[in-house]
Formats: sequence, C-alpha cells, structure tokens
Amino acid sequence: MHNDTLGQKIADIHAQIKTHVGNVGRIGIALYNADSDTLSTFVHSSDGQSPLEHYQVRLTEVPSLQQLHNDHRSRIIDDLEALAGSPSTHTRRILAAGYRSSYTSPLYAHGQLLGFLFFDSRQPGYFRNSVTLQLDTYAELISALISYDLSTTRALRSAVALTRELGRHRDEETAGHVNRVAHYTRSIGLALVGSDEDVEFLFQFAGLHDIGKIAIPDHILLKAGKLTAEEYAIAQLHVGKGSEMIEVMMREFGLANERYTQMLRDVICCHHERWDGGGYPRGLAGEAIPLAGRIVAVADVFDALTNPRPYKRAWTLDEGLAYLREHSGSQFDPRCVAVAEQHFDDWRAIHAHFHSPGEDAGFAA
Repeated sequence: MHNDTLGQKIADIHAQIKTHVGNVGRIGIALYNADSDTLSTFVHSSDGQSPLEHYQVRLTEVPSLQQLHNDHRSRIIDDLEALAGSPSTHTRRILAAGYRSSYTSPLYAHGQLLGFLFFDSRQPGYFRNSVTLQLDTYAELISALISYDLSTTRALRSAVALTRELGRHRDEETAGHVNRVAHYTRSIGLALVGSDEDVEFLFQFAGLHDIGKIAIPDHILLKAGKLTAEEYAIAQLHVGKGSEMIEVMMREFGLANERYTQMLRDVICCHHERWDGGGYPRGLAGEAIPLAGRIVAVADVFDALTNPRPYKRAWTLDEGLAYLREHSGSQFDPRCVAVAEQHFDDWRAIHAHFHSPGEDAGFAA
C-alpha cells in the first residue's frame, strides 16, 4: 500500500540529503499544467516555514524557467542577492527566507514537462559540481516518485476521457466543462484545502465528478425540456453509477488503497449534496458533506448555469455569481461561495481560456 503522502516521502529524502550531501535547506517542487500553461506549487520540504505555498504563475511569465525547459538543462545561481531587484514573487520570497544559492532542474515524464525541482541553500556558492552530481541522483528519484504518484491518477482520468470520447455525441458535457470545473475547483481549494498536494489531487479528480452520466439514457440526458419526476429519479442515479464505475476502475488500476481515493469518492458521491440537507443521494447537510464535494458542487453548478444545455440558454457569468450568492447557506457552503466571489476575476479568465467556439460565451455586457 502507498498511504504515505508524497510530501512525507520528499521530507524523508530531504533528511537523507542533509545527512549525505549537506547544506540544502529547502526542496521545492512545482507542477506544470499544459492546458493552462501554469506552474503550481506542489510539495516541499524546508528547514523552516516554507516561503512559497499556494502559488501559481504562468510558465510564459517566467522566461528563465521557460528557457530551462526549452534547453532541457539545469541552472545554478551562486548568489541570490544578485536578484534582489527581481519582480519574481518566487525569488523575493526565497531571498526573504534567507536562502542565498539555488539549483533548479526541469522534471520530465515520458518526454513531457512535469514541472521544476528547486534546491536552495543558505550558503552562497554552495552548489558546486561535486554537490550537484549527488543531487542529480536524488532528482531522478524525486521525479520517479512524482511521476508514479500522478501516473495512476492520470491514467484513471485518461480512461474516463476515452469513455467520454466514445460517448461524446450523446453527452452535453464537453472537455471545456471538465477543464473549467477542475480549475474553478482549484481556485476554491487553494483557499480552503490544507496542502498544495491535497489541492493538486482535488484538481485532478474534479473533472471526474459526473462520469456516471455515461449510464443515463439519451432521452433523459439530452431532453430539451423539464424532466418528469420519474426521469429526474433516473438522472439522479448517475451518482451511484459513477461510484460503481470508479470502484471498478480503481481496482483495475490498483488504486483501491491509495490515500487519495477517498477524496475521489467524495467528489463523485457528494457533489449533489446540499448544505441544507436537501440534496442527494444521502441527504447530507453542512460539514457532514466532505469538503471536496462541497467545493465541486459550487464549481459544477456555476459552470452548468453559465454554459448552454439542451434545455436552457447560457447565463451570463454575473448571473451565475448572483445565483451562488442567493443560494449560499442553503444549496452551497457559504465559505466556498465567498472564495468564488473573492476570486471571480480568475473565474472569468478560466471561462474565457477554456471556452470552445461551439459554446455560448455567457459573458455579462
């Protein structure tokens, strides 16, 4: 079983590095998402308070890292004080935490950019050739650990994506919907979920929330009008169907005992529960609803409202936000709605970035 968090594994590696290599005060890892061109802090280990958590930036906005990726090479900075005037938030925070030199390497999996690995030391000029040769071995181990932890999750997502593709002519939920819900979920998760590692897995799982709809008949899924009571009861079965499908897939992919599988179950089984207890399938209320389900509920409903369906027009984004406000404390967790409102400019950008030509824009004038 693999129940240890990746963060704990990185902390163990860090302890070995400090014993066998020396004065490396921090290890930081940022993951790359090609769909949105974003780098996001993921896991870290440091000899004090981490200077960088819950941080995102577009790779194109960090030309030095972009160049490392383009050249497939590592970088040593002997004295970070030389970058004291840098506009980079990352550099400023690392300096403020007392680190003076750094060694940065891009990480790859199957030829694709996975992210970047940062080693930092409080000693200027620390990363000599003899040190970096040792660290390169640890870098390979870290890359393998990250790739393994994410590969099973991504394989699961790929299997679901293939299933969706096979049924895409009968399913109104586009790839745009899946991506938007995932990124809206990350936006809320960054404020309410504990670690960057937890946020990343919530982001990975959010797009799987409605896989059970594959089992719902066309005449219900694509009906261009209000469902009858009998049809609505059948539509509600997609939660249970999705749960059954995921359990089978998790067994097939050997994920049944992974630490984050409960989060995946929560996303699928609880995103139609309501804060006031009026949801389904179990009628959970308040904080009895797992946080992952509460977050995805807000992201999913907002995206469903602000994009067209066979039975409705696309609402404007402002109308969608007004709905969240109106139903905060009844349908939705008020904290989730408050975060969505606080970061609504980011939600506008997400909607625009993942908007396909066939979808109604839904923007307010």
